[in-house]
Amino acid sequence: MMKAQLPTDQIIFEFKGLWDIPSKCGLRLIEQENQTIVIVTELYKENPGTSIAQISASLATQICAAYNLDYRRIVYIEHNPEMHSKLSFYEQELFLVHFDLEENLLTNPSWERLLPSQLATLFPNPNP
Repeated sequence: MMKAQLPTDQIIFEFKGLWDIPSKCGLRLIEQENQTIVIVTELYKENPGTSIAQISASLATQICAAYNLDYRRIVYIEHNPEMHSKLSFYEQELFLVHFDLEENLLTNPSWERLLPSQLATLFPNPNP
């Protein structure tokens, strides 16, 4: 099967949320030599459905299916952008999400908080 064209700029990705509720997130894919960096961004008010953190394993699987990615070769990052609010949970946050692989399915997400400065260290040569 031919690989779908990967978006190099952030796009709006529509996915099936909990209970198949139509949902949306920002998506950017960066191909590197041995991996694809998948960055999903929470859209807050623009997303009518499920939050990206509530459905990480399913969302990663849906993205891999849509773009013909090998889920064993992705680096999956969740991005919650700054919302310019006094509430601390609306501050910018980045998480590297690790998954278990069980019976050929992504399961059991675990989150590792990242500082924005760590992205350059993790991915020194991303394609623009």
